[in-house]
Amino acid sequence: MSRILSPVVIVLLLFTATACSAKKPPDQTAIRSKNILKVLRELSASYEKKDHSAFMSDVSEGFHDREAFEKSLSAVFAKYETIQFNIQYTKMLIMIEEKGQLKVSLNWDAEWLAAGKAPQKNGGRVTFVLEPGNFKLQSVDGKNPFIPAEKQ
Repeated sequence: MSRILSPVVIVLLLFTATACSAKKPPDQTAIRSKNILKVLRELSASYEKKDHSAFMSDVSEGFHDREAFEKSLSAVFAKYETIQFNIQYTKMLIMIEEKGQLKVSLNWDAEWLAAGKAPQKNGGRVTFVLEPGNFKLQSVDGKNPFIPAEKQ
């Protein structure tokens, strides 16, 4: 019995030793992708909570027409009682360019509910451009998903 047990124990020890090799640190692309996802989750959460200051803290000072965007955002938060904003993380394309610019193309859908009115729903595909150093929202290519379009 011990003759059979000895080779089995030796084989198990070999497998265990090779499985416990040193951990490889993640490369820069993996770190950047993780930071991008974190920022997108923070933007989405602060938008749904209607937390103006938290949302704007993730928007770059160099955002095109930042003051108008901030006023529009304040108007949205005042008008709608609840906001549901969903990013489809499974259909996302993250582009990290050599010069450092970060672009994230994703699908989104949202629902805004005002008191006494039917919910307003919208969705689509958008590309967010993020600053490379601090991962703040620098611009939105396409229709801005945070400002609902009034239906005609």
